[in-house]
Amino acid sequence: MKKLIPTLFILVFTLAACGSPEDTVPVFTDHPPPSEITETAIITINGIVESTQTRNVYSNLPLTIDQVHVQTGDRVEAGQLLATLDATNIIEDLTLLAAQQTAAIEMARVTGENNLRDAERMLNEATRNLSRNTNFNILSAEAAVTAARAHLDLTEKNHEIALQYHEQGSNPQITGAESLVRSARIEFEEIQRAHTDTVALYELGIVATEAVRQSEIALVHAENMYTDALAGYETAGTFLNRTVEQSEIALAAARSSHRDAQEMLRAARSAANQEVEALRSLVTITEATTNLEQLELAIEQTLLLLSRHKDDATIAAPVSGTITAVIAREGATAAGLLFVIEDTDNLRVITGIREYDIAQVTQGMDVTITSAATGSAEYMGTITRINPSATPYAPVVEFETEVTVAAENTSLRIGMNARVHITLP
Repeated sequence: MKKLIPTLFILVFTLAACGSPEDTVPVFTDHPPPSEITETAIITINGIVESTQTRNVYSNLPLTIDQVHVQTGDRVEAGQLLATLDATNIIEDLTLLAAQQTAAIEMARVTGENNLRDAERMLNEATRNLSRNTNFNILSAEAAVTAARAHLDLTEKNHEIALQYHEQGSNPQITGAESLVRSARIEFEEIQRAHTDTVALYELGIVATEAVRQSEIALVHAENMYTDALAGYETAGTFLNRTVEQSEIALAAARSSHRDAQEMLRAARSAANQEVEALRSLVTITEATTNLEQLELAIEQTLLLLSRHKDDATIAAPVSGTITAVIAREGATAAGLLFVIEDTDNLRVITGIREYDIAQVTQGMDVTITSAATGSAEYMGTITRINPSATPYAPVVEFETEVTVAAENTSLRIGMNARVHITLP
């Protein structure tokens, strides 16, 4: 009893300082205040080496992939061959056409009219499909863009709702948790006052010891209910923050899908236009087979088309770097994303700073980077980004941090484990 009364006095004083039930609910934390954290001259944290730049490689022709020349992890230079598309049918047709033009002028003269009609029919059909938007590949790509746009709109709407809940504090879980805290605090204060009265009556000899014991039990129960309500309020706030983070992740994924769908639509339209141009050239070539002079000109045009298709049938690296993803598969259609190339000359380290140290670390600070894989080598770096919110679902509270590797020609490689050493001011 002697220990309970001072404790209750402190608790009553704390509740009185918090104000009325309508005031803001206090948020308790299990973490020690900064003054209790032991200062360290250097913070060492672990991270993963990544590339700061990524380039996606696409195909402009929906041809079958004949051969893939690289694999994940290969270092490539700009212009290096990545894959070869199967343009055998087109190349063989053009080669055969050139041979026929050279060896059979008379036959070309006889069959020229029929060939011209067929070529014109195919050209008219391809042109009509393009102008009326009835090309199958374009229609499929447009449908994919429409679906991706609808998904993006829905995701943006859900993200806006999550942000409104977070900014306005109108989330049902938050308001419900606040209501429970207020109710629990009111009940706790009432039971506390009743207990004080019971103790006073006991000291006057009006009530028995059992009444005081029952009053103490009720007070402990009310205090536990109030503590649980506060914990529930804090949990609801954490859940609301995670809801916003998850909606941001979903929004980024939806935007990426929409961009990919638009890229495939552009590739389909480009392929349809190239088909029309090829057929238009074929009509011109067929018309030129009526005499030797025109046939020689047609042969030149055929060889030009042959060279162009050979060039289009090769996929080369647009930049130097390391192949980190190979989507292309031999025998599949070269439509959409085929390779991912990452710049290994510009690196960063993705790591996390614990909540106890975050107040001492700022963006722009210089750091030292080491790795077990590189031995005693040390590389300079700079903190270029610190996430404003903690990483969700992590086993400990930490904030994702990006460290840009400032040193050049390092032995660091993408995917390596690295250590970041931060000297505190």
